[in-house]
Amino acid sequence: MSSSCSRLDGVSLFPEPDGDSWFLYALRCADGTIYAGVTTDLDRRMAEHNTGRGARYTAGRRPVHPIAAWRFPDRGTAQRAEAHFRRLSREGKLTLIARREPFAGADFCLPSADAGADRFCPRCGEALKTSPMPGDERSRQVCTGCGRVHYRNAKPCTGALVTRNGRVLLVKRAIQPYQGCWDIPGGFLEADEHPEAGAVREVQEETGLDIQLTGLLGFYVDRYTHDAAGEYCLNIYFLAQAVGGQECPAEEATEIAWFAPDDLPDEIAFEHTHLVLADWVQWLEGEPA
Repeated sequence: MSSSCSRLDGVSLFPEPDGDSWFLYALRCADGTIYAGVTTDLDRRMAEHNTGRGARYTAGRRPVHPIAAWRFPDRGTAQRAEAHFRRLSREGKLTLIARREPFAGADFCLPSADAGADRFCPRCGEALKTSPMPGDERSRQVCTGCGRVHYRNAKPCTGALVTRNGRVLLVKRAIQPYQGCWDIPGGFLEADEHPEAGAVREVQEETGLDIQLTGLLGFYVDRYTHDAAGEYCLNIYFLAQAVGGQECPAEEATEIAWFAPDDLPDEIAFEHTHLVLADWVQWLEGEPA
C-alpha cells in the first residue's frame, strides 16, 4: 500500500481503533467513483483495499484514497448508516463530504486535522510536538527546543466561475493531484496579490481568456490533494464573465470546455469543488431571467 493513502511518516491519519467503535468510511477510487464500507480499523482496511484484498469493486480501481469517515457505537448502527449513505446521489455524497457534516447521528472524523502537519520548527529545526494549550480549544504544535508555538494556516487560493449563456467554464487537469479531472480555473495566490487580481490572472493563464469579475460566490476550505496528507487551502471563488482573449488550454490543462448546470461532469477535482458547483447552480437559478 502507498504510504500516502493512510499514513504520513509512519503516523496514522485515522482515529485509533478502540475495540468498540465501528466506522463508516468513504473512498475515492482511481476512476473517480465513490466506495463505502464499514470497519473497526481504518488503517487495516485501507491496506486491504490498496492491496486488492478489500473488495472486488476496489481491487480493479486502485489506488483508493480515504475521503470521509464517521464513528458509530456498534456494527449494526454503522451498517444501517452505510445503507443510507449508498442510497444518496453522488452529488449528495460529495456535498456531505465537502462540508464535513455529521451523518446518521455521527460526527465527521476523517481526515485528521493533524494530517500533513510540519515535523520540525522553522526557527531552530528542533522537533515539533502537538500538545494541548491552556485556554485554547485546539491542540497546537510546540517546538521541543525553543518553545515556539507553530500555528498552521490554510494557504490562500482563488478562482472564478466564468459563465457564458448559462454555462460554466472548466479545465481538465494535466497534472496531479486529480490529473484528468475537471476543475474550476484558479490557483494559489502570490504573497502580495489581491484575491480578485489572482482570479483574473489564473483564468487568463489557464484558459487564455480575459475576464471581468461580477461578484463573490463564497469561501471553501479543503486539502490540496486527494488523500488526507495535503495542506489545507482557503479557496476564494468569484463569479465572472469573459470579455476578451482566445480560448487555449495552458500546459497544466489538457482541455477546456463549457458545461450546463444539468450536464456537469462526474470526474471533478477536489472534494470542495462539488460544493462550489452546487452553490453556482443555486446562484444561477436565483438570477433574474
